[in-house]
Amino acid sequence: MTRGTGLRFAAIGIALMAPLMMAALVATGCKPAAAPSTGELAPEFVLPSIGGQTRKLSNYRGKVVLVNLWATWCPPCIEELPVLSRIASDYADRGLVVLGIAGDEDTQLVRDFLARSPVKFEVLLDTRGVIGTQYGITGYPETFFVDRQGRLRNKIIGPVPHQGAEPGSELIRTIDELLGG
Repeated sequence: MTRGTGLRFAAIGIALMAPLMMAALVATGCKPAAAPSTGELAPEFVLPSIGGQTRKLSNYRGKVVLVNLWATWCPPCIEELPVLSRIASDYADRGLVVLGIAGDEDTQLVRDFLARSPVKFEVLLDTRGVIGTQYGITGYPETFFVDRQGRLRNKIIGPVPHQGAEPGSELIRTIDELLGG
């Protein structure tokens, strides 16, 4: 068989399998999650923290919450963690809470990583990737800003804007607007 023939057979196989795969997804009730829109209530979540406590997003009403979805195997995620730590420290007294949601399946990897590279914000564990699905992420990292009323106000796909460990001016502007000044 020539290379061209093999590629044609592969393409035909894919074309025949795609409708079957979609039918299986529909039959089982699986469908891609729609990303929440700006102004809507942020999807609720209840997750364990790295320290073993249970955290619920709605318990942070009255505060601005920066929700960052990341993973230990994601280089851009690792690069932005010092920036998020800086933000958590600099804005805590103004009512900002930073929650890092680790999407790793193995919680021990997250614990080991944080032992080597501690952060100044709370890390929650999402071993099944449920929150990423709820929030309609396209990959890691993604960051969501939730206002004091629990509504989604902004989203950053990819790393937060920064220069080194310093947050970028547009990121500071977004946080200041949400905090009211």
